[in-house]
Amino acid sequence: MQVKIEPLPPDLETAIREKLAANPFIKFVGIQAPQLGKGYARFLLPFKPELANSIGLMQGGVIAALADEAVAYALYSLVADGETFNTVEMKINFLGAVKEGDVTAEAHIAKRGRTISLGEFEVHQAARLVAKGLCTYIHLTDRQKK
Repeated sequence: MQVKIEPLPPDLETAIREKLAANPFIKFVGIQAPQLGKGYARFLLPFKPELANSIGLMQGGVIAALADEAVAYALYSLVADGETFNTVEMKINFLGAVKEGDVTAEAHIAKRGRTISLGEFEVHQAARLVAKGLCTYIHLTDRQKK
């Protein structure tokens, strides 16, 4: 994935990393965030047997969740503090199996809209592309949060 990565202001990066540290799913699964940028995130998940399906491959839902989290945190860099959003659609093509090693999801926001935003992602194991897709998010108003 070739995108220009613009660094985040230090206070924004700190705020996003605090959100990451407070996210129970990210902690439970073991996702790491080696790189954040404006509208960009690169997340890493080491393979472990607990994330495998019955034939020993990383379960597809885990790969999809890794990608969804990466896109969501790329979007956090483009929304006001306290603004919320939620995934409304995800399209993923699985292109290869993962049975060992680190898996990396690289995400960027293709369109930050007022109501709907679109993110793109690629998931790699080393240099091998294992998944590619899109996530669509709705920006929630106070009324929609209830």
